[in-house]
Amino acid sequence: MSGRISSDSYVITEEQIETFHRDGLVTLYDVLTEEEVAQIAEVFDKFMNREIHVPGKDFCDMSKPFGIPFEEWSIVNCMLPTRYHPPFQNNIFERLTADIVRQLHPSMEMSKDYDQFLNKRPGKSDAVFAWHQDMGYWPNPKALGVDETATCTFSLAIDDSTEENGCLRYVPGSGLSRKLRQHAPLASSRDEGHALTIELDESKGDVEKLAPCKRGSITVHDEFVIHGSSGNKCPDRQRRTYVLAYRPKTVVDAERKLGFTHSHNDEVNWDTFNDGEERKK
Repeated sequence: MSGRISSDSYVITEEQIETFHRDGLVTLYDVLTEEEVAQIAEVFDKFMNREIHVPGKDFCDMSKPFGIPFEEWSIVNCMLPTRYHPPFQNNIFERLTADIVRQLHPSMEMSKDYDQFLNKRPGKSDAVFAWHQDMGYWPNPKALGVDETATCTFSLAIDDSTEENGCLRYVPGSGLSRKLRQHAPLASSRDEGHALTIELDESKGDVEKLAPCKRGSITVHDEFVIHGSSGNKCPDRQRRTYVLAYRPKTVVDAERKLGFTHSHNDEVNWDTFNDGEERKK
């Protein structure tokens, strides 16, 4: 038996596990009920409407430099919603993903690393997530003093995610080598804008694939797969996504020891990607 089998359990198949480890991304269908998604959407919208305060750069536009007026934002990003709204902790998405991550990495003690809300506003063709690998944003293994960086990043579709409103796209198998490609800031520096970008390389076999996702379903991707998304071309449909990432407890503990919490307000500067190594000396 696979799929949702109880209130806090969703069983995945061997084929889905194999797809995740081979392609770097897998889609899981009908993980949350309509009622459960609606409850999450209610909290999500309170953040987007700024009814719940999020300080500094943890509430920003992921597609533009910092400092752009809120009315002009295209991808509204809220980091760490359960930090800023503690009653949201241990919600149904957290409980179900904690069950799924144990199936994807049964031999590891995986812990919640961070969470994030993302909203591509309607009609924002510039609501683009540039091609990247998640490891490009994070301390490298040398800085952390670890060998294993395994990551499961769950993205819940609060709205139907389609090609038209900017669904996830990825390059299957691009993370199998577990090598980080050269990234560059989209803005002139990471202080001016958080986003990074890389170029696809057809000579390496880079072929993109779309990952549309129905409301209540989720995608799961790893830390090295190349992925991004295009803008929202729908004039009347937003694309709301709830992101939740798990990593080995040793990695999470090492990140926190360096002062890295995935908050954009962290003092750790990863522009050089050597800051953590310097701190460890």
